[in-house]
Amino acid sequence: MDTDPYSAALAAAMESSFAENPNTGQNCHGLADAYMASLPENTEGREEYDYAVRRSLERDNFAPPGEVVTTFNYKRVKAVRIAMKIAEERGQTARKWEL
Repeated sequence: MDTDPYSAALAAAMESSFAENPNTGQNCHGLADAYMASLPENTEGREEYDYAVRRSLERDNFAPPGEVVTTFNYKRVKAVRIAMKIAEERGQTARKWEL
């Protein structure tokens, strides 16, 4: 269990925001980024998180213009869920989160 107060506070804020809207993760993308940045480089799951964030930022040439934001949010929510799972494994969230 990690007891770093800064990352624990970020995890709590991310969890609270994500609990409000787990379908879109609205308002917690930045919190997930800050949380992941507060962890050591070799944290298990970081590569998966970084990959999901990179995928959310790629241009999707197959998405119609109106669906670009939807595609971004879907991929970004996956990244947030990965961050939530990492926080859970570190004992920094109050409830169990699924990918």
